[in-house]
Amino acid sequence: MKTRCMIFVLALALIPALQAAAVETPSTYHRLGNWQVHGDSPHYLAFGLGAFDIDEEPVGAARVELRFGRKLFFVGPAIGLLANTDGGYFGYAGIYADISYKNLVITPMAAGGGYEEGEGIDLGGIFQFRATLTLAYQFDNLSRLGVQLGHLSNGGTHDSNPSEQDAFVTFAIPF
Repeated sequence: MKTRCMIFVLALALIPALQAAAVETPSTYHRLGNWQVHGDSPHYLAFGLGAFDIDEEPVGAARVELRFGRKLFFVGPAIGLLANTDGGYFGYAGIYADISYKNLVITPMAAGGGYEEGEGIDLGGIFQFRATLTLAYQFDNLSRLGVQLGHLSNGGTHDSNPSEQDAFVTFAIPF
């Protein structure tokens, strides 16, 4: 757990350097009035603090995620790590899209990865799927503050599939 905390603190220390980098405005893949589906955009380093397994036995959790700005049409790749205070963690890779209405940005994501339960909830096996929906306010400097709801499940690939839901307050920094 000490190592994960140190990685998280180190990542937070990088925030000023990332904010100083030149950031380009996202391109538009499709527009309908004030609604916009983003094409290529800046890369984002996103942090989150919240709760894991919110519908059963909630525990504290943190996450860090890198969303790459180069996209195929409007879909981009992302990688991340989610850890909870029970010693569980989930490393993942997936795809996401950004859809905005003025300064509000909706980011759905689907990912797969490996889960280690630690002393926490047994999700039936190592391989899991994660689906998230983030709603964030985008500031003029393109940084984002929002909330994220997530669902982690093995999708029936293991004998048991208890799943969990999580919720995070998020902050994403463009670079």
